[in-house]
Amino acid sequence: MQEELTQGYTQIKGVDFDENFALVAHLESIRLLLGVACMFKFTLYQMDVKSAFLTEYPNEEVYVEKPKGFIDPRFPDHVYKFRKSIYGLK
Repeated sequence: MQEELTQGYTQIKGVDFDENFALVAHLESIRLLLGVACMFKFTLYQMDVKSAFLTEYPNEEVYVEKPKGFIDPRFPDHVYKFRKSIYGLK
């Protein structure tokens, strides 16, 4: 449903968005961290914040059209402005 709503597949780089990226560590950084942890006998813990993307506010204003089949008789020509990020946006 979210992909249908956001229609991220129709977005064009340079028109609808400037850049997209994922914050991930370089392999060299992981190796360095593991090496230092072994050298000093540190205990390592792992965690993942699965919804971190969804807690961010968009950097720009994002508007979407109503999905096909959604009828709002009071506002038939309105579009909607996102106040939070949603999966499917670039």
